[in-house]
Amino acid sequence: MLYRASPFAIIVFAFAAGIWFAAQFPVPAWLSLGVLALAVVVIFAVRRNPEAAWAAAFVALLAAGILRYTLALPALANSVAAYNGQFVTLEGVVIEEPDVRPDDVRLRVQVRRLVAKSVDAQPTGLVLVKTSRAISWRYGDVIRAFGKIDAPPVLAEFNYRDYLARQGVVSWMPRPDEAQRIGAGEGNPIYAAILALKSAVRLSTQRIMPSPESALLNGILIGDDNEIPPRIASAFACTGTSHIIAISGFNVSVVVALTVPPLGRLLNKRRAALVAIPALVIYTLLVGASASVVRAAVMAVIALIGQLLWRRGFTLNTLCAAAFLMLLANPNTLYDLSFQLSVAATLGLVLYADRFTDAAQRLLERRFGVGPQLSEKIAGALADITLITLAAQITTLPLILVYFHQLPLVTLLTNALILPLQPPAMILGIVGSATGIASPALGAIAGLPAYALLTVTIRIVMWNAEFNHACVPVYTFDTPAAVACYAALFVITAIVTQPPQARRNLADFARQMLKPGLILIAIVIVGGTGMALWTQRPDGKLHVTFAGKGAFIQTPAGKQIVFAGGGGVLPVMGQAMPFNDRALELLILTQRSDLARGDTLPVLQRYVVGVALVPEGEDEPSSMLTEWEDAARANARQVMAAPPGTRVVVEPGVVLTIEQRANGAIGARLSYGETVFELAGDAQMISGTVQPGSVVFVGARGASPELLAAAQPRWVVWADTGGAPPRLSNDIRRINLRDVDVIEFVSDGQHIVIR
Repeated sequence: MLYRASPFAIIVFAFAAGIWFAAQFPVPAWLSLGVLALAVVVIFAVRRNPEAAWAAAFVALLAAGILRYTLALPALANSVAAYNGQFVTLEGVVIEEPDVRPDDVRLRVQVRRLVAKSVDAQPTGLVLVKTSRAISWRYGDVIRAFGKIDAPPVLAEFNYRDYLARQGVVSWMPRPDEAQRIGAGEGNPIYAAILALKSAVRLSTQRIMPSPESALLNGILIGDDNEIPPRIASAFACTGTSHIIAISGFNVSVVVALTVPPLGRLLNKRRAALVAIPALVIYTLLVGASASVVRAAVMAVIALIGQLLWRRGFTLNTLCAAAFLMLLANPNTLYDLSFQLSVAATLGLVLYADRFTDAAQRLLERRFGVGPQLSEKIAGALADITLITLAAQITTLPLILVYFHQLPLVTLLTNALILPLQPPAMILGIVGSATGIASPALGAIAGLPAYALLTVTIRIVMWNAEFNHACVPVYTFDTPAAVACYAALFVITAIVTQPPQARRNLADFARQMLKPGLILIAIVIVGGTGMALWTQRPDGKLHVTFAGKGAFIQTPAGKQIVFAGGGGVLPVMGQAMPFNDRALELLILTQRSDLARGDTLPVLQRYVVGVALVPEGEDEPSSMLTEWEDAARANARQVMAAPPGTRVVVEPGVVLTIEQRANGAIGARLSYGETVFELAGDAQMISGTVQPGSVVFVGARGASPELLAAAQPRWVVWADTGGAPPRLSNDIRRINLRDVDVIEFVSDGQHIVIR
């Protein structure tokens, strides 16, 4: 039974399910605590029955996951998020290593003091300050910054707000008017020393070899991939070799291999473990403690503790124990992509790597008559080159399709060519960088072998990425499809790994249940499809849903329009559109800019568009323009420049008129009966475009409070880019999407209802 061979597999699954449930359906802490206590009582009551006890334990762990997530939610009282949308002066401490980018530096600041208007407060929470590189910022610096703080944005392909919120960052200051250092050295001195070592390694690497090889080596050694050129990073992503750039379990295994065996020969295995554990902790902090590194380090520490106790752990159990400890420490880790990919890849290695190797060895012996010793060596070589990569790809591919929307077809070939180069490149890179700290001249000589290996790695990746169809775009694969893939993979694996007699019994049972099972499945499919079609049918009303800085419109007859796009619109479309409908009548691009194209590109990639309306004007060449035009040629029947005054009769009674906005942008007025929606998005509202009694959807940049106050619309929906303007009449209802996330207006042509 699984709970005997690998009990932590059940534990982590139940705990993670509780975290997911609490994230989707908020549960009071007292209720989850009560269920947990009741389940513990049941465990003791049925302890003589292992199956019943484990069922009760599953419920207890589920409740524990719910409780842990609930307790990890940030406190709303006295949060710095209450000041989002305001200009403030804040003082705080830089609590992590500054994230240095080519054009800016991003600082995570623990706020100590905040001054806004006449308020002088000491709120809780972290603020991400995005400032210039004019100051060489360090961990532990005390910063004073003046500017506008706001909620982090929701991007078209990435929910940056949720990503930061899971790390405790609830606000950001993207463009401070002023930022200055007013103190230093207030962090943990041990952590500061580790970061100083990291900085020395980074600088040494940059001195001993040119870019991009130095950037790649810094990514491999210390997890700093900020200076890798975008085209090279894209090539690694296209060939499925991004794990080479990022610090992962491979790097941790090299550290273990460099420390444990030599120490074991000098001391003994137990004493070697005592030295290796703190070395792993220091290395994890040095490279940034990403989820993939922490997972590998925790697994290694568990194995080393087993070595101390003269025990050897089952790898699947060790993996699940590491995942459980990480989720217990921070339940938001469940939604970290590096955690998901790391666990999935390791799971693939645990489940399939040895099986693939054994199968290759049997094939060599039976088909080609190779002797046992030679076949073992050949199979081991094949495993190192391709089979291990294949095992990891099986379990990570659904995640890759969901998050990166591309299928890398050359990943096995590319990994087979470059993986053998990475261990010597890492070891020789360590030698070169360490030497370069003492003497850059000697470091340049010592780093030459690593430079050669890194150059070959980059060239191979770039060449393979240039193949036709090296990676195929996949835009319609989403989370439910990934869940279905993992469920099917689990079932197939469970069947294949059973003993022969168990498989025969399972086949007999399946044949007995096939007919009634098929009937039941058919009933569920037909019923579920009918229910979905019934609930998603047009209801004869106009639906206008605002999210992020875009809008999704469904007409009374069921036609569909997207205005501006943006990260918040795609989830709304997925929920509102019939599951069998992948077509839009209109897509409105508000500006001829890469930012606006980036917002609408995912819509073009995933849906068929009848007409894409764009402002008049000329375009500056860019990679985003090329990608947008390629997607438009593939999925849009017509791209049309829409001058102001363009009038589109979407259907009888529903009219959309294109209007001029500032700086060459366009907006739209949507009319249905007596109801009017003014759509401006991120553009400046122009005098005279607002009708009394209308619904106005407008961005924060430069919108005129005087215009809105004079026009007296019924609602002003503020795009998710800043705070609503002051000085508006109390008769105007103001709705900020930063606070409510999504809001839907439903109109029958005379009345409007808000959902």
